[in-house]
Amino acid sequence: MKNIAFLLVLIFVGISSTANAQYVNKKKKKQFYGNQRLQQPLYRWVTGDYSKHGLQFSFGPTYTFTKLKKDEGEIEILAGNGDVDTTVHFLREPKSKLGIFAEIGMTHITRKPRKIIHYYDWGIGFKLFGGGEITESTLYNFRDSLIGAFDGRGDFYNGYLYGRFDMHNVFQINPYMFLDNSLGVNVDYMLLKGNRDYDGFHIPVDQKFQGDLMAQLHYSIGLGFKPRPDKGFFFVPSIELPILGMHEWNKGSPQIHWFSSKYYPAMLRLKFVWLFKKAASCPPVEINDSDRQRANDFKNR
Repeated sequence: MKNIAFLLVLIFVGISSTANAQYVNKKKKKQFYGNQRLQQPLYRWVTGDYSKHGLQFSFGPTYTFTKLKKDEGEIEILAGNGDVDTTVHFLREPKSKLGIFAEIGMTHITRKPRKIIHYYDWGIGFKLFGGGEITESTLYNFRDSLIGAFDGRGDFYNGYLYGRFDMHNVFQINPYMFLDNSLGVNVDYMLLKGNRDYDGFHIPVDQKFQGDLMAQLHYSIGLGFKPRPDKGFFFVPSIELPILGMHEWNKGSPQIHWFSSKYYPAMLRLKFVWLFKKAASCPPVEINDSDRQRANDFKNR
């Protein structure tokens, strides 16, 4: 996980540096692939006659990644005299699950072309993360003879009310497409608590259930599309991954703990942005000489 987080940060810094270099004013149009618009800050070529503020709506699936290798362990149950009476061998396998989320919020585009942050957005929403765990257990007596084999399974879905804030860097490919990467924070509160019961037999070894409150640092990367450069609408499909768990603290791991397994959450986000139209400015009012003189006389009283 630490290597993944470090790699994502390097990607963000590298793209940010490239994007910043692109915003330096150039003298030759061919340096912008024949399109002088690409040297302008995002709010100009994206918004046109629209405001740099707008409404955003996001939705998409969620998914929990798990490790592919099964956990293997052994538990010894002692008799009253302290000798081993029963030994339990078990194999434990976490299972991934699909979920869903939806969010509404706002987008704000910055005016400074040479800054790393080209726009930022925020939102509040609801998301579901789920997972499962399968346990296969075999029991042996003190003579190491097989007593029996038992299976168990646990499944859960946790529902979170969340808020997030992201800072975005944009690399403009052409007037219709741009590479969008961002760093952000999210704070999640569990409204719907998932199942904690097993169906069947299991030994609750190292069992831990995530608390109600989670706070994470996350990274997202996506490809933005602007169908009409002169209109205030664009959309960005992206993938969002947590890179640091800040609360509750589990040595920085952003994984969700449930049953005896860990689940790494991911979100495939489809974001739509509608920028507000700029308010029409009022034309200057024409006045004649007598009205102008009367206004000056009143001002000089």
